[in-house]
Amino acid sequence: MPDHPIMKSVLSLIENDNSKVLHLAFGSRKAKPGDKIPKGGELAWNLAPFVVSFADQVDSLLEAQGLPTLGWNAPSEEKFLVVSLDLDAPFPSFAPLSPALHWLQAGLAVQGASGDLTSPDPAIASWAGPGPPPISGPHRYIFLLYEQPADFDTRMFTKTRGFGIRDRMRWDLSRFEKQAKLRPAVAATYFFSN
Repeated sequence: MPDHPIMKSVLSLIENDNSKVLHLAFGSRKAKPGDKIPKGGELAWNLAPFVVSFADQVDSLLEAQGLPTLGWNAPSEEKFLVVSLDLDAPFPSFAPLSPALHWLQAGLAVQGASGDLTSPDPAIASWAGPGPPPISGPHRYIFLLYEQPADFDTRMFTKTRGFGIRDRMRWDLSRFEKQAKLRPAVAATYFFSN
């Protein structure tokens, strides 16, 4: 996979400091940085004359399609926002559509002793689970957690009709960071999926 400047910044943030690793879970599965998580999809394939079914593995097959749970050892009075991007759309070796926005959520705060980050606010861009083409190699999905500025206004970034596929492709993280007046990310993680 070609080097990507965003991936380099994620790795430089978390490689030598475990306190900067954003905790990520899909259902009961806790993901470590670099884990491979199934994208989900078909539960059965017709391989005539046989049908191969994975009904007993539904949870693992659909893991990455559900909204992830985030956690971090953060100050309880602070608000955060998360950005999730696919760095390899449509293919790791040919990614002219990257980065693709997969999630933009503001208003995250620590809830209870678990350290889970939750928000009462609707997502600016709702979670879009992994969806690499069937012939693609694994894509890198990164999550960057930022301290949310006190004057952050979600209306500046919310789209009336929501984020469509075109709005998500070639998403300019640097531009967003400048417009939102974000300081460098405070935590990050990533996983692979195909």
